[in-house]
Amino acid sequence: MKVPVVQLAGVIPPPILAQVQESLSSGMWADSKYVHELEEAFAKYIGVKFCRAVSNGTAALLAMVHAAGIKTGDEVIVPSFSFVASANCLLAAGAKPKFVDIDAATFNLDPSLVAKAITPKTKAILPVHLYGLCVDMDPIREIAEKHHLVVLEDACQAHGATYKGKKAGNLALAGGFSLYPTKNMICGGEGGLVTTNDEAFINKVRLYVNHGQAAKYTHTALGFNFRLHEVAGVVGKYSLSVLDENNRKRITITKRYNEGLSNLLQVKVPVTPAGRTHVFHQYTIRAQRRDQLADHLQKNDIGYGIHYGTPIHLQPFYKDQGNSPRLPVTEQASREVLSLPVHPFLTNEQVDFVIATIKAFYK
Repeated sequence: MKVPVVQLAGVIPPPILAQVQESLSSGMWADSKYVHELEEAFAKYIGVKFCRAVSNGTAALLAMVHAAGIKTGDEVIVPSFSFVASANCLLAAGAKPKFVDIDAATFNLDPSLVAKAITPKTKAILPVHLYGLCVDMDPIREIAEKHHLVVLEDACQAHGATYKGKKAGNLALAGGFSLYPTKNMICGGEGGLVTTNDEAFINKVRLYVNHGQAAKYTHTALGFNFRLHEVAGVVGKYSLSVLDENNRKRITITKRYNEGLSNLLQVKVPVTPAGRTHVFHQYTIRAQRRDQLADHLQKNDIGYGIHYGTPIHLQPFYKDQGNSPRLPVTEQASREVLSLPVHPFLTNEQVDFVIATIKAFYK
């Protein structure tokens, strides 16, 4: 039985494809009606006043860092256990990522280690809501308030995730989201979103992602072209309309995995702390003999991912920069994590086949 790690073919229904064609026929192909409708709908969904659509998740992070005033010489606390964009966006501003270890149970930034990492150069904290689970934000915000630091959410994997009743992207000054094809919310290509309740902040974002234009051909600030195209607005709006339903399907699949795998001593299934909703962008286990298990899955036509086998601070570029602290929990996780298929188009039979295949491996 074949079990793909992601399924994209056929996920956009014919009425939405017709709307895509209508959008293309209109001749308005960039940053127009449908993009602005997506911005309004997503802001309402997250529960914030403002949203700006951008060309991808990295652009969302870059725009947030710029709007927050992070600059050369600043330090920003960030986990190393994430996709490299979480740190690259800081280097692009001339800042230094200050890598902090993660909580072993949640894979998220460990709040108990944040205060120890603060120096006179620290400007901000950039927690990453990894795999679809929000960071424990209350202690992060308390530390930030005490030390007068900015908090920005990397919510690129957390569309619809909640923390104490509030959605990711509404838990700090601003949040950045990705609409990459494998994410819980998609746009038919690459895309991103920035959310905030701060009008001055969103105005800086708007300038930055549109060449600094306050009016056409009047450039009042540094900016680049990070605008979103219209087709992405069409597909993004549709994807948002089915986001909660698809997230519920992911959670249901997760429960089936947990029931089937929890008794295996060689496997640790993901946890969801009280007060949080995990939307499972990834269903990531810790597995003994991880690489051999991955080979076994591949031989049985089961897709998988390793997020992330080499943490950012051990990537060659960062090691060359001399920014490779010892992060034992992160490094241990990188040797054990394995992401199983969890997309909302999986059948019970496919999930059961994955479970049986893993059990057979450990027997």
